[in-house]
Amino acid sequence: MAGELQSVIPLSPAIMAFVPVVREYLRDHPELNRLIAGEETGDRFYAWAILDALSRFNGTPHLTNFTFEDMLNHQQHFLMLRLTVETVLESVGLLQTRNHVNYSDGGINLGVNDKTPLIQNWLQMWSARNDQLITRVKVALNIQGILGSEFAGVFSELWAVNSTYLSY
Repeated sequence: MAGELQSVIPLSPAIMAFVPVVREYLRDHPELNRLIAGEETGDRFYAWAILDALSRFNGTPHLTNFTFEDMLNHQQHFLMLRLTVETVLESVGLLQTRNHVNYSDGGINLGVNDKTPLIQNWLQMWSARNDQLITRVKVALNIQGILGSEFAGVFSELWAVNSTYLSY
């Protein structure tokens, strides 16, 4: 499986290790999928969704060139998971829309693949929240870049005077 994915797109071990995390978060397991047989989404798509999430983050101003490992080193596991889930929701919503059909027989109406409105509601919520998260992270990265990572904050000139008690 990993070799098949690696032949399509170059994937780091960190990305391959993140795929089961995304699957677990979405609870995409055969025993939990009552309406479909097996898993809804394959590992290849999860890996692509991770790369798409990284691309979205890097392409949001201020433009960055982070790798997946950089994101994890900056403690952005939470953001990468949510951006990846958003990409998966978009794809599932498109699939549901494309395969939607209404069926009627003998006064019984049935919709097949009619979850598009539900998925759209989830997607709107995720997209708005993710936009806020990206903005907050980018602002924090800008501030960190200006101040340097060795600074925990900006101190006034009074800090030296008032911190003399620390030497006693």
